[in-house]
Amino acid sequence: MKALVTTALVFVLMATIGAQVRPTPQVQRRPAPAPKREPPPKTSATPDEAKEPSKDAQAKDAQPKAAEQQKTADASGSDAGAMLFRKNGCYECHSNDAQGGPQGPRLGPNPIPLPRFLAYVRNPAGDMPPFTAKVMSDDDLRSIYAFLQSRPVPPPVANIPLLTP
Repeated sequence: MKALVTTALVFVLMATIGAQVRPTPQVQRRPAPAPKREPPPKTSATPDEAKEPSKDAQAKDAQPKAAEQQKTADASGSDAGAMLFRKNGCYECHSNDAQGGPQGPRLGPNPIPLPRFLAYVRNPAGDMPPFTAKVMSDDDLRSIYAFLQSRPVPPPVANIPLLTP
């Protein structure tokens, strides 16, 4: 009889404890935005202009090309940083776009200064694991930092219809 009462008591306790455990809330993932593509350059030059471009035209063309190359380099750095952000598991605490989550704070779009970022990732406080140079190089961390800087600034709360009173 005692064994039956003990078994029933254990069963009731297990059922009570099991009912109190809640599953971790799952964050819904947003689909990745389609990559932006620039339209092909227009070729509406007259035959005379096509034969001999002037020096002024060459100087004007050089400036946008340099700016475009800089943007491409920044974009490729932030793309590489996004891949590293996901590969090294940063998204697990800081969410996919580094906007923060239940375990980790918001990192982008205005991250802390780069030297402080590097120092903190190497020797963090709290629950964050340290990422040594063997795990992630300084170049990898700079790529992740470029990704954090490239995050768009969220709209003000007043501009979000669902949050206005």
